[in-house]
Amino acid sequence: MYDINKIKQYLKENLSEYRYNHSLLVAEEAKLLAKNYNYDEEKAYIAGLVHDIAKEYSSEVNKEYIDKYNLSKDLLKEENKKIIHADIGSIVVKELYNMDEDISNAVLYHTLGNINMDILAKIVFIADKIGRENTPNIDKYRKLAYKDLDLAIKTYLEDGKEILASRNIKQHKNTIELLDYLNNK
Repeated sequence: MYDINKIKQYLKENLSEYRYNHSLLVAEEAKLLAKNYNYDEEKAYIAGLVHDIAKEYSSEVNKEYIDKYNLSKDLLKEENKKIIHADIGSIVVKELYNMDEDISNAVLYHTLGNINMDILAKIVFIADKIGRENTPNIDKYRKLAYKDLDLAIKTYLEDGKEILASRNIKQHKNTIELLDYLNNK
């Protein structure tokens, strides 16, 4: 499918050690979730591996991608600094590795979620949240993730909404739309 060693080498060269190790954890978690849901384990591993491929790009590199691909300049705003890597990363995986639309969308949707997420995108979204040590209630999300992806995502987003509200931060419109969708499902 894809040359995992080349991808890992690129990630090692373009990510901090912390972010690289996080990417490996997410890839492993995505593979386990894929097995649980009878989905292509290798594809899930690859998507998990590359989900943060553009996470540590400089502002200059991000601006180059935005200009080259005519993306919204709003992505360069301060409030989007933690999510811009998803938009850029979804392009990078196609550009560098000719990855398919499923993987590209999983990268695109892994930060905010989206009502158009397929099973791979859902796997990568929740694997990203449970593939790190500092997620509050991680055991709860991990347990839910292996029972019902939608319920795990919904629960994570509902908890996140409360945390953000306590900091006077509103959830992104895509996240709100996804949460509404999951609540009405």
